[in-house]
Amino acid sequence: MTLNAEQQREVELLTRLEAGVLDVGTAAELLGVRARQVRRLRVRFQQDGMAAVVHGNGGRRPANRTDPAVVERILALAGPAGKYHDLNVCHLQELLEHEAQITIGRSTLDRLLKEAGLRQAAKTGPPVHRRRRARRSAEGMLLQSDGSPFDWLEGRGPKATLIGAIDDATGKIVFLGFRPSEDQVGYLLLLRSVAQHYGLPMGIYHDRHTILRSPKQPTVEEQLAGQTPMSQLQRIMAELGIESIAAYSPQAKGRIERLWGTLQDRLTKELRLASISTLDAANSFLPGFIERYNTRFAKQAQDPQSAWVPLPADLDTSYYFAIRETRTVRADHCISFAGQLLQLLPDPKGPSLVAQRVSVHVVPEGEIYLYHGQRQLTYQPVAAPHAMSSQPSAEKPPPKLPPDPKGKAKQRAWLFGQH
Repeated sequence: MTLNAEQQREVELLTRLEAGVLDVGTAAELLGVRARQVRRLRVRFQQDGMAAVVHGNGGRRPANRTDPAVVERILALAGPAGKYHDLNVCHLQELLEHEAQITIGRSTLDRLLKEAGLRQAAKTGPPVHRRRRARRSAEGMLLQSDGSPFDWLEGRGPKATLIGAIDDATGKIVFLGFRPSEDQVGYLLLLRSVAQHYGLPMGIYHDRHTILRSPKQPTVEEQLAGQTPMSQLQRIMAELGIESIAAYSPQAKGRIERLWGTLQDRLTKELRLASISTLDAANSFLPGFIERYNTRFAKQAQDPQSAWVPLPADLDTSYYFAIRETRTVRADHCISFAGQLLQLLPDPKGPSLVAQRVSVHVVPEGEIYLYHGQRQLTYQPVAAPHAMSSQPSAEKPPPKLPPDPKGKAKQRAWLFGQH
């Protein structure tokens, strides 16, 4: 029988107790147990000898021991050749349960991986001390939005920018979308999607990208009128009553910055496991991922009363959620926009719009809507004048030159292209 150091010490104390060197009270104090337990140990020691200090479960297989076959399967999936080879422990635990139907505790999984040498303890950097900003009390009070350019498809497809928004009170993702780059259309889709699914937030915290905040300085006329230059997205947020808050550092909107770190770890690997190689497929994958992420990480807001402002049922989304420019109606009731000629159709109940300014609204899908004020106009595209005739026009003859009494024929020849 092999005894460890603690068991050898117990045997020595019980031997001294039997020899009368120690009394029961002193032995109990040295062993760290009550006198009643010492008397029980003494009886067992008299009957079984040194075996009395060995626990009855010694050498038995623990009832909660993980099945070796399951451990072998986990190590194969998490090993260098496994499909989960670079997942962190928490992410690995979730996917094992969700995809491989293996339920295991996080701490147990962490211990198994470290014992097998498949994972190392995380290195921590020097502490950084910043003042903590409390979360907003209710959902919908503040969103944090940003774009993250990254190789999300790990070379299987084009690089892209993930544009997203997260609720400050709950940490819930309210929008994610892949775009080729950080552009107006991506943020326009963000605003429209959030408004349609949740409502209008009270404010949006974002960086100082020129898409979200105009860098222009106001002109004298704008200063006198109390106006400031706005980007298209600024204008939309102002019209909808959403406060636009520009951050001066990434740490100011730290929640969404930390979200990018999480997604660059989790989302990238799940896109790989799903064999996704196109942006369209990646965007189709996002709703299910967002639902699982929010179930796992979203928190309850302090105030259960939501601050979202629902959209009116009759709101014209094409009017608000669009890139807007203005054009002047020509005498033939046409406007020119993006190389197209658009013919305004007659409205018996409306006045003539010749020489009037109309707004051209382009929604994210590229469709064009025309408005005079907030009244939507009907139109049809027409062919450009140069495309209406299939016969090439004859070249115009050069203009006839007037008499040249002062010898300026050379200069006129240059001006009229006769050199």
